[in-house]
Amino acid sequence: MLTSFETAIQKDTSKTTVPGGGIHPLTRYVMNYLSFLADYSEVLSDIVADWPLTIPSPLPDPFFGSPDNEESISSPVSVRLAWLILLMLCKLDGKAAMYKDVSLSYLFLANNLQYVVGKVRQSNLKILLGDEWVTKQELKVKQYASNYVRMGWSKVLMALPENPTAEIPVDIVKDHFRKFNSGFEEAYTKQTSWVVPDPGLRDDIKISLARRIVPIYKELYETYGGMYLRKEMWVESLVRYTPDDLGNYWSVLLNGSTSSSHGGRSR
Repeated sequence: MLTSFETAIQKDTSKTTVPGGGIHPLTRYVMNYLSFLADYSEVLSDIVADWPLTIPSPLPDPFFGSPDNEESISSPVSVRLAWLILLMLCKLDGKAAMYKDVSLSYLFLANNLQYVVGKVRQSNLKILLGDEWVTKQELKVKQYASNYVRMGWSKVLMALPENPTAEIPVDIVKDHFRKFNSGFEEAYTKQTSWVVPDPGLRDDIKISLARRIVPIYKELYETYGGMYLRKEMWVESLVRYTPDDLGNYWSVLLNGSTSSSHGGRSR
């Protein structure tokens, strides 16, 4: 049965991408299957005790660390289940590459690995794989999410000045606002249909976005936006967003809605 299951994973050749970077059917199938098997770990241990897993090389450390229980690191059933998860994760890497947008591919990987971690934590898989295995996967989720923020909001981040409180020529200030508006609107419009099903991960991503963008933009806005609001008529179309507006836009982001409604200003 396990051999057939492993073969089914290896033979998965689906080429369709999940809309919005959500959870792939393969991820759900494999993790539901394994979490169910973990309920019968004692029986499985007896079955596979004399049937060691044969692979070309040891399991990569990032995928299978050293559980707290020294016995479980050499447990045949633990090694076999970790191997099956690794096979699936390798398949997911290939499916992530099918997305044309690199930032969406990272979001897809973060979503699916977060789903894996959740299934492990909620089942007897956690006992078999150990806390260290879970911790390492959680760190990878954070890295994928960080890569999504860096790639998906690169134009916005690049539009901000290194020191927004320094004296900046008027033309350069205008350029910062124009590029910020363009980058923000492009990223937001593109990502309104993207999704992060896990509420904790979704909140972490939004907090990361806010921390990287809002403080610098707020300084720029308070230092120059108000000045132009008082002095020049064109500022209404140039300074389109207040710092609070950004949070309102992000509040509905990554919910998987295709609606462009938001709590920001209407332009």
